[in-house]
Amino acid sequence: MLAAVMAASNLTAQDTLTLRSYRVVDVCSSERRWLIAPTLGTIRSLDSLMSFDITIGYDTAVTRPTDVLTEGTLSANLDYKPTMSTVVPGEMRIAGFNILTPMIGDKPLVAIAGEFRGTCTTLDSMSFTWPASFNEEFKKVVTIYSTEPIIAVANARTRNDVGMDVENDSVTIEGRDSVKTVVSQIQMGGLQNVEASATFRILDTNVVHIANLKLTSAELQRIEMVDAGNVIVHFKQEGSSSPVVEMEVRSTSNLEIAQTVIQTSLEINDTCGCVRPGKVDSIKVISTNPMVYVSSSADENTADLVVNDQYIRCQCYHGQTNAINVYSIDGALVSSTGGPSKSETFLSIEGLPHGAYVIVGHCGLKKSVILKMK
Repeated sequence: MLAAVMAASNLTAQDTLTLRSYRVVDVCSSERRWLIAPTLGTIRSLDSLMSFDITIGYDTAVTRPTDVLTEGTLSANLDYKPTMSTVVPGEMRIAGFNILTPMIGDKPLVAIAGEFRGTCTTLDSMSFTWPASFNEEFKKVVTIYSTEPIIAVANARTRNDVGMDVENDSVTIEGRDSVKTVVSQIQMGGLQNVEASATFRILDTNVVHIANLKLTSAELQRIEMVDAGNVIVHFKQEGSSSPVVEMEVRSTSNLEIAQTVIQTSLEINDTCGCVRPGKVDSIKVISTNPMVYVSSSADENTADLVVNDQYIRCQCYHGQTNAINVYSIDGALVSSTGGPSKSETFLSIEGLPHGAYVIVGHCGLKKSVILKMK
């Protein structure tokens, strides 16, 4: 029995050396620092840990080790504080030891900090390029090595000086199929060579449609026509320029007056974009179809015509026979109405194709004539 106990006391326990990552790097922050720490788990007094010598491999293009930290680690009370050597490119060697008192506790051995040089898509997994060494009396035998990668993210900040700025508050389009230009400047707030998308959305396409777009001071990548009232302009900024979008909108309404709103917004498309545009803008678009009043004379038999793109109204003031005739430009009768005497008569011309028409309103023997372009 005594022999068995003595044999068991000479056995050494196996353990794992883990390299833990304690900080997620924010590439949008002014302080892009990482923090790692090797740990052996709980170290007891009888484990007799007096020294360590650990070499960690890293990617020099991504990480740059700068500091050895002892606060909150087993190295805080060492007689000879840990030092770091980076003589070998891509390797950091950290070593420290005590003379009389072993290291005890469940804290990391030591901590290492540095600067992150990568992007939000970069990952440095690090590695143990050489087996770690400890003092000969150390009872644990490290046979497993585990590492956690340094992870980076991009936490975008909202900036109200980046986004869309429409030139006017409102614009009026007079007449169906007429067009007006809406000018929008894309405010980039000092950004340089970023890729972005400007969105223009018409809330009511029964009033206006997007007819054409022109982009200046930027490299146009593509125009995405979602529908007649929703278009996305994808572009790349030229240097620190503020691109301009000129958008032609066409009236599609037959109503005497109608209105809608065009909403604009910007999105930064860079993979690690650190800016979330906060400036949005809109413009009110008013569509009108002005009435045209025509009178043949000033006497009591006057026939008044009121014409727009949707209908014609003929009004007689003394109960005469009331009628409306519509002729094509070559003289063919294309639409007409008539009936018993009444104060006014209406005729819809919404279904007529676009073109030139001669409209004649009758009040008894009197006529009013107008040339209408539809």
